[in-house]
Amino acid sequence: MLAFAGLSAQAYEPAQPGSFDDPQFCGSCHQRIYKEYSQSVMGTDLQNPIVYQFFTATNAKGEKDGMGYQGFFPGQPGDCAQCHVPKLVLKEHKAGRAVDLGQAIRDKADFGISCSYCHTVQNVKVIKEGDRYKTGPIHTVTLDESGAIHGPRKGVKAAPFEIKVNPVLKTAEFCSQCHLNQEEGHAKTRNEGKGVLAISTYEDWKKLYDAGIVKQTCQECHMPLLPGKQEIAVGAPKRYGARAHTFVGAHDPATLQSSVTMDVDTQIVGDELVVKTVVENVGAGHSIPGSGPIRAVLLKLDVFDAEGNLLRYTGDKSGLLHPLAGMGNPKTGERGPQDWGGMPGRFYGKPLQSPPDPKTGQPRLGVGGFQAEKIAFDTTLKPFTPDRGEFRFKLPPGKAPVKVVARLVYRWATIGLANAKGWKVDDRPMKVVSRTVERS
Repeated sequence: MLAFAGLSAQAYEPAQPGSFDDPQFCGSCHQRIYKEYSQSVMGTDLQNPIVYQFFTATNAKGEKDGMGYQGFFPGQPGDCAQCHVPKLVLKEHKAGRAVDLGQAIRDKADFGISCSYCHTVQNVKVIKEGDRYKTGPIHTVTLDESGAIHGPRKGVKAAPFEIKVNPVLKTAEFCSQCHLNQEEGHAKTRNEGKGVLAISTYEDWKKLYDAGIVKQTCQECHMPLLPGKQEIAVGAPKRYGARAHTFVGAHDPATLQSSVTMDVDTQIVGDELVVKTVVENVGAGHSIPGSGPIRAVLLKLDVFDAEGNLLRYTGDKSGLLHPLAGMGNPKTGERGPQDWGGMPGRFYGKPLQSPPDPKTGQPRLGVGGFQAEKIAFDTTLKPFTPDRGEFRFKLPPGKAPVKVVARLVYRWATIGLANAKGWKVDDRPMKVVSRTVERS
């Protein structure tokens, strides 16, 4: 259950259960589809406390912590609502009003990324002016308000709705309305008309698709093709070519694990063990991690002696994990089991950097797009571009074998941010490789 705080924005009328906009209304006939959707990240978006907390700058206890959109822009609605409650946003935009996402969630004013939203989208435009995109549904989406339902199939009839065949539902441009996000940015960059491309998933895919490197659209990966004939609606003929409304991604273990390969090679050079790694994105048509800038993929290397003690790392600093992998409690120096910063490994991500903090004079890393001034660095795994690492460890005396364990994991948020917000972040396994190195 969400803990609410900061009840200040203008209230909204609650969305009506059982109405046309309610996904359960569609689910009465589209039972399989509704079951898939209702358990997906899309279908549960407004029940995800992280969405609310990151917008309202509250922690898991419901306390104001300043870490989130309204912590930096108090009382401002921002543009977060565009992708989380798009139908409400487009309605309010017509009346000249912006939507406060926190208040909309508290008031249950919208059904979120709903069936009735996606299937009434008439057109999606990708708008780029110079080096800047205009992003979000209020700029890019045209809704069909005639009462017709848009779908990808020809020859479908369903009273009492008119069914329109709309090929845009099969295109990556459809997904670009939210998976391409040019943030307004910090006040300085806003005033300069700039801002950070915080979510570049569509742009990353488009470049590779146009170059012939990536062959599939978003839907072909994230809405998997179901086998054989499938029921589309109760009483309707079963059809080939149905796609799941599961919207698989980093929350799906199989999708996550099939997206990458990892090879580990070892060599003894003098009194050192040299470990070489190759990690490659072979399954995603965009960089990994994609989507939000607070996400990270970590490669952690451990080498143990025969008694289970860790060998001392002797390589250069480029072989150590970035502090965003976790440095522990900044006041006490105490580390938790997920604090891997400074340990042997590789950090894959695209963290954003804020302007200098007024109190410390230093920029902050790993911030949301709303606070960002620029991309700090980009070490994401590009499709079909191997990333190579080299790590050196001091071998113990004797001839006993040593064991190398390489772990590649996904984190949906950096551990420092997660700990500060009271979020639980699990290390989702992507690949694990173990090697026993014999010594002659």
